[in-house]
Amino acid sequence: MKLKLISILALLLCSAAIAKGQAPTHVPLMDDTWRLIAQKKYVKNAQYKMVPSFPQRLQDMGDKLIELSGYIIPLKAEMEYTNFMLAVVPYDQCAYCGQGDIPSMIEVYAKRAVGASDRPVRIRGRLVLNKTGDKRSEIFLMDAEVIK
Repeated sequence: MKLKLISILALLLCSAAIAKGQAPTHVPLMDDTWRLIAQKKYVKNAQYKMVPSFPQRLQDMGDKLIELSGYIIPLKAEMEYTNFMLAVVPYDQCAYCGQGDIPSMIEVYAKRAVGASDRPVRIRGRLVLNKTGDKRSEIFLMDAEVIK
């Protein structure tokens, strides 16, 4: 009887340790704007270069102030950032880390430094779409600031 009880207790402790080691679930942030961003496609231009193509509704939002909630994905190992990526999933659930599909991300240039956080933030900034197909990001949020 003691052996069974000890075995069950050991099994429960191992299960708890395994569950604790898994990536935490995140707050779903996919709103209408993120859905539009996710509809970005690639088309071949006249010079046979693959360039991004954005849905018309997203193009209509170009150069206007928008608000997005997302998770900060740092571009440098620092504690505060003026330039970072904003994603719908947190860093520990990023596709580049071996889990899930490639998340929608935009590059953010903030007016003031934003502190590191593993929690979602709400950002307001001017939406800029890069249709050139160069090596920069395709979607930017410029002059951005955190909304409290």
